[in-house]
Amino acid sequence: MNENTHDGRAVTQVVAALIWDGPRFLACQRPEGKKRGLLWEFVGGKVEPGETKEKALERECREELDIGLSVGAPFMTVLHEYPDMTVELTLFSARIREGEPKLLEHAAMAWITADETENYPFCPADVEILAKLKRDAGNLILCEAGGVRAAAMLPEHPADTAVYLHEDFETAVSLRRILTESLPPERMPVLVSVEGVDWDRDLSPWPAEGVFRGQSFTGGAEDYLTRFTGELIPALEKKLPRIPENRILAGYSLAGLFSLWAAYRTDRFDRIASVSGSLWYDGFLDFMRENALSPAVKGIYLSLGDREKNAKNPRMAKVEEATGEAARLLRERTGLPVPFALNTGGHFRDVPERIARAVLFLLTNSDETGEKEA
Repeated sequence: MNENTHDGRAVTQVVAALIWDGPRFLACQRPEGKKRGLLWEFVGGKVEPGETKEKALERECREELDIGLSVGAPFMTVLHEYPDMTVELTLFSARIREGEPKLLEHAAMAWITADETENYPFCPADVEILAKLKRDAGNLILCEAGGVRAAAMLPEHPADTAVYLHEDFETAVSLRRILTESLPPERMPVLVSVEGVDWDRDLSPWPAEGVFRGQSFTGGAEDYLTRFTGELIPALEKKLPRIPENRILAGYSLAGLFSLWAAYRTDRFDRIASVSGSLWYDGFLDFMRENALSPAVKGIYLSLGDREKNAKNPRMAKVEEATGEAARLLRERTGLPVPFALNTGGHFRDVPERIARAVLFLLTNSDETGEKEA
């Protein structure tokens, strides 16, 4: 195993997985006969000689749960001294790539939220990690309605603004962390991650040919918007401490297209963010020319990666031209100062950071966010 030293004691390198499924993560209970038996932990184990941390984690998850893992970025590293050993524990964000978890070694497993960790006695090395999880991913309200799921992350103070985001919970957690670092506590909005959506169906405004092999956009956005605004949002907001006075609809990629399209179809949202939005979508600029934006909309933010125009697909390669024209149409017809920001890089770069820039602009109505404007 890989070891170094701390205060004269050998330090064992240990890795573990923060495996997300929506707002819940996987916790495993150690076997009764092992040290720290029946305490809960994140699945993982020791790094063997010659292994990278990522490869060690993939191996441990295969051995202990019989799953294939996609390992993401480190979530946190902690150093902890047990009576019998000192460990440096690196926890990685991860997702199951293949298989269903099986109890090959542990006594039990559970999918829990950060708010539920107090009901599961964890190993002492995990205490700092759990505190960070509660800060980043806790204080939740969960709701299911209209065929989709939502997880609302409440701020410290009652909020008058809710940000609805068609993104996975992990991205929403990263967004929350960035906003927390950028805003005073009293300005933090409620962040709502909406999952369980079939993107090619529910976020496409009308049928169109797909851009990848086997893909087809089936044009179910009208039906989904009815369920989203008529069922999910009312059901969720009934659970909030305060009904939001303002709502931001933010989306990335096809969800960015949906966000801007929805601004023409509903008055539920007063601010819109289309971040790396699929505004190349067939017929969308004509739709904008032929329809009126909801008068409820008081702010719009558009952005794109400056290399997205280099896409190999000729339809997608029109995205910068299309987004620039969309910004021009919106400014001309609404009088709003609609920014079109160009971020560095291609489509999949810095997704939470790009969304955060959009949300911060809409929350502060300031263009001092550091991008260059097209």
